[in-house]
Amino acid sequence: MITSEEIRRYATAFPEVEEDVHHVWKLPVFKVRGKVFAGMDRGGRTAVFSISQEDAAAVVAAEPAVYEEVWRNAATRSFVGLRVDLAKVSTKHIRELIEGAWRNKAPKRLVATHDAG
Repeated sequence: MITSEEIRRYATAFPEVEEDVHHVWKLPVFKVRGKVFAGMDRGGRTAVFSISQEDAAAVVAAEPAVYEEVWRNAATRSFVGLRVDLAKVSTKHIRELIEGAWRNKAPKRLVATHDAG
């Protein structure tokens, strides 16, 4: 199983990432320029990644026992990201999800600078 320490190491390898604590859930989250792109969930057994709704729907449809869409049920229902069962995914896929989530939330100039480096 992927550990929270491995997720921390992969997430913080990207530019301008800071670790924080979610203001409500008090769980570790990773931000790029103030925007959360990944976070731990449910005692470290799952993690949530801020990928596009379309990408999330595709992986949930393919493997619903491993993935789940996460929605915020506030005044307006909004898509948050993809919850992943860490015991059921490969390290390679977690790295891909972290990178995709970082790219989804990072400013375009920062992504371009990272890609050029």
